[in-house]
Amino acid sequence: MHEVLGYEGVGVCDSEFGKPLGDGLYEFRLRHDAEEILARKRRARRVVDRLRGKSERIMLRVFFHPHGDKLILLLGGYDKRRFPSKKRQEKEIAVARQRLGEWRSRGS
Repeated sequence: MHEVLGYEGVGVCDSEFGKPLGDGLYEFRLRHDAEEILARKRRARRVVDRLRGKSERIMLRVFFHPHGDKLILLLGGYDKRRFPSKKRQEKEIAVARQRLGEWRSRGS
């Protein structure tokens, strides 16, 4: 996630990794194996070497809000591979929406 967000920045919203959920909330979707993800940025050579050969899929969901042209506010997330239920997903999205609302109410 660090590599993708570092490269894409707020442009992640319009990439294969970003999915709009409405009202300024986005879902960062990661659903590849470790080598596929890290092959994009070979700077992470030590991590690639450590994960090489592991074919387990990574299915992270991280909820965020792009603020301005550089800031990404991370609001929550979970491992969808470990917790695949629709009910869990809806709960995590609700928590992220609540956090975004709280952040907005502080006038940020």
